[in-house]
Amino acid sequence: MGARLRIFLTPSQDQTLLKLRTEDVPQKVKDRASVIRLNADGWYVEKIAVHFNWTPQTVREVLHKWKKLGMEGLWELPGRGRKPRWSEEDIVFLEKCLKEEPRTYNSSQLAQKLERERNIHLGSDRLRRVLKKKGIIWKSLRKSHKGKQDPVVQKIKQTDLDMLELAGAAGEIDLKYLDESGFCAWSEPGYTYYQRGEQKKIEQTLRRGRRLSIIGFFQPLISFVYGLVIGGVQRKSYIQMMEKEAEESAALGRIRVIVQDNGPIHRCLEVQQLWSKWESQGLYIFFLPKYCSEMNPIELEWQHIKKNELAGKMFEDELELAYAVIHGVEVRAERGNYTTERVKFNSNQVT
Repeated sequence: MGARLRIFLTPSQDQTLLKLRTEDVPQKVKDRASVIRLNADGWYVEKIAVHFNWTPQTVREVLHKWKKLGMEGLWELPGRGRKPRWSEEDIVFLEKCLKEEPRTYNSSQLAQKLERERNIHLGSDRLRRVLKKKGIIWKSLRKSHKGKQDPVVQKIKQTDLDMLELAGAAGEIDLKYLDESGFCAWSEPGYTYYQRGEQKKIEQTLRRGRRLSIIGFFQPLISFVYGLVIGGVQRKSYIQMMEKEAEESAALGRIRVIVQDNGPIHRCLEVQQLWSKWESQGLYIFFLPKYCSEMNPIELEWQHIKKNELAGKMFEDELELAYAVIHGVEVRAERGNYTTERVKFNSNQVT
């Protein structure tokens, strides 16, 4: 086996790549910059590939381009062909509309806007290809709290988290990411391939049922420990999971760090009274800054389960939904090359 592919960055290069997160550049450029920084922090190619849901070969190409071209390797090379009818200013105009206007646009609406306001005629199909090359693609919306983030606190916490991830990659500590999410028996309508002129319909079940919640501890490339409950995750379930982690940490004699948000059950009085006990067992908690869920990679696991495994399905009851979630977790584990363990709670458990 050959030597591991590794990038070494100067402090100046690292800061330049970090600033790209907030710059007005294509998302692909930001992703490639993150790949370079993670590799420089000690992440292996395979771990980075799982984190971004890429192939290892794609990650290696990004790293080789960086070694050969530096910053230029983060951008796509210009192609050949006839001169376009549009200019870069026209695409910048559309990008500004997409970012600043409080509404959504499809390709036909953008083409009409371009012709109406800038007298540039582009068909919707052609415009889709142009936008795709610029890193602008058709995707679903997400609710965001980025406007509420404290950039100073976020930067400090990100630096601390980078150090923890480096220690975890070196095997010095066990680093896990905790979060909760929820699932419903009725999925929102999405997109599917079907015959032209026809529309596929999914019949709703007789009852919508109650919400199914999941709490999970994610250790990339190693394990995913989770539990399911009907309704919301309560502090007793959270404490039971944390007690299990603390006992394992003490038994192994290793420091274990749990990365989590500032949810109410994570900071309630009953939990705070257990912090000193858990720390004596080797279990420590790292709180993410407020409104910074993107710093927690377990969020991607929830997204993949919901959009890839459960999307466009209707379930008869909570038990059928639970089996589907369990299957979704197993599928993600097989793709991510990690093990799973389902914890049964003392009460309100799903079997």
